[in-house]
Amino acid sequence: MITRRTIAGIALLMSAPFINAAEHTVNMVTSGANGQTMVMEPGYLKIAKGDTVNFVPSDPSHNAQSISIPAGAEKFTTPMGKPTKVNFNQEGVYVYKCLPHVPLGMVGVIQVGNAINLEQTIADVAKIKVTIALNKERLDKYMALVK
Repeated sequence: MITRRTIAGIALLMSAPFINAAEHTVNMVTSGANGQTMVMEPGYLKIAKGDTVNFVPSDPSHNAQSISIPAGAEKFTTPMGKPTKVNFNQEGVYVYKCLPHVPLGMVGVIQVGNAINLEQTIADVAKIKVTIALNKERLDKYMALVK
């Protein structure tokens, strides 16, 4: 016979991965803290599987849209100008952009746990870089932080 304690224990075990989940913030800004323009702050973020990222735009013209994700992960697109939380449940490297400002180098990288898809991400980044006119070095700088 299943008791209330057994049910409570099972519920606790099933929720365990979410108990330690953290929330992080990426600010999508027109003018960054160090004088850069059209930048994600931070541009590189390492988080744990199950963590949430709150994408916060500084004005109505910014969003976050995935452009390279691990196999099995869900693509994401946040609405223009609206703070949006995205949960990252799949391990690997995610590269994302601000759709209207990718030519200005407004991109970011999120590493969730281990970089299990690093080879594919490097190939994707090579394709993405042709769409960036200014600040191409940002993406290289962020990718160099992936371990």
